[in-house]
Amino acid sequence: MNPLKRWSRRGVLLAGVGLAGVSLRNLSKHGAKRSETSKPFEPSAASTAMSSEFKGPLRLGWTDWDDARVVSKMVAQLIETQFQLPVELVKADIGIQYESLARGDLELMVMAWLPMTHRGYWEKQWKRVLDLGPMYTGKLGWIVPDYVPESALSSVEQLRDPAIANQFSNQVQGIEPGSGLNQASLKALQAYGLSDLELVASSSAAMAAVVAKAITDQRWLIATSWTPHWMFARYGLRFLEDPKGVFGGTERIHALARLGLDRQAPEITAFLSRFQLPEEDLDALLLEVEESSADEAVKHYIDEHPERVRYWVTGQI
Repeated sequence: MNPLKRWSRRGVLLAGVGLAGVSLRNLSKHGAKRSETSKPFEPSAASTAMSSEFKGPLRLGWTDWDDARVVSKMVAQLIETQFQLPVELVKADIGIQYESLARGDLELMVMAWLPMTHRGYWEKQWKRVLDLGPMYTGKLGWIVPDYVPESALSSVEQLRDPAIANQFSNQVQGIEPGSGLNQASLKALQAYGLSDLELVASSSAAMAAVVAKAITDQRWLIATSWTPHWMFARYGLRFLEDPKGVFGGTERIHALARLGLDRQAPEITAFLSRFQLPEEDLDALLLEVEESSADEAVKHYIDEHPERVRYWVTGQI
């Protein structure tokens, strides 16, 4: 079976660095056990009692992308408070997470961008991991502020014109050099013949800072970005059209588990198979994180959405 069909039947960031020969056992010291105890509702003991032999800690891989950080923290908090199972957050590059999940060094990761962004990782590991389905949707590409008229630039292919590229200082502001988004951006430069443009690698945080400064100055810029991202809730931004489909279409961000976790902890895998966040909720949540903290924003969202959380945890509508 084509490995991509395995998730596409279920309806299907960010971007990862190359696989490295690093064991998650050596990286686990970077993880942090959560201690949040707030509960958005009081489920019956039967609804959250762990009936499996797995007692934890449950090792949850994550990378410090805005959406991944928030969703990982929310999943960790709910597992600890609703299933009384300790969670260890293990920070690692995305390629290492795929490999470590396949080896069984992690129980979960909740940031698999499919079908395109993580296609290379997925095709290598799909037989060795358990797909729990999509949690939210996303999109990758190049963005410009809304004050850049569409009559001046609406599509990536228009940047072949040196005069247009020059209006953007002949640069595209990128993120991490090994990320899937930067890799796709390098392909876009080649696919569209954009010899007058340079991709400036940096980091996700640096990209957001450059965008913020450009908007303050009302300067024209092009940046690599994705949704969900708090910038789209704060600023007027739009994606450039991508007629060659280099960046793909709508991405779906999946939860993955190590093989066997569905037998050892069926309550946890069932919970994650029901966990879904609307795009507008996640954009607003990410903006709240920027104005407070990830822990506070997650707690607030859980407290404000008891019926949704009840369904995730118990399956009861």
